[in-house]
Amino acid sequence: MTTLPAEANFSELINRPTATVHRMQGNARKGIRLHRRGEEDLYLTTAARAEEVVQVVDSTTRMFVALMKEDPHARDLLTRVFPSAFPWVRFLPQKSVQEFLVELVDTAKASTDLGLVAPIAQVITEWKHTAEIYADPALAAQLTGEDLGDDYGPAPLPLAVGE
Repeated sequence: MTTLPAEANFSELINRPTATVHRMQGNARKGIRLHRRGEEDLYLTTAARAEEVVQVVDSTTRMFVALMKEDPHARDLLTRVFPSAFPWVRFLPQKSVQEFLVELVDTAKASTDLGLVAPIAQVITEWKHTAEIYADPALAAQLTGEDLGDDYGPAPLPLAVGE
């Protein structure tokens, strides 16, 4: 069961900071989602909690890297179990699933060295969009060039000014 973060309007933090921070600390996630009118929501947490998140991602990444270095079959095994964590990879070609795995681990390794997790989320989002394309056979064929239809070949170079 997932515990949802506490929620409040940003104005509550401004008007009642002590009470709002107390709600944040009383939540199991030790965070509070702050809604802002017309802007992206903020998530307020303690610095220690934010560091814990990066530490967990870093530790998990180090385990995957070590596993992939230790056992040559680990990449194949991880590729096979990836659909459990990311069900949408079923739409990707097998080679792309392996590429996603390697890119995810490499990005996680580099990102956690900087104390960041946003680049990891970006890689996941990009591969998910790729899976969405493969899930639509007509779109996949159109974008991969398998069905060029009325393709007239390369466009001619534009004429130079004055020609």
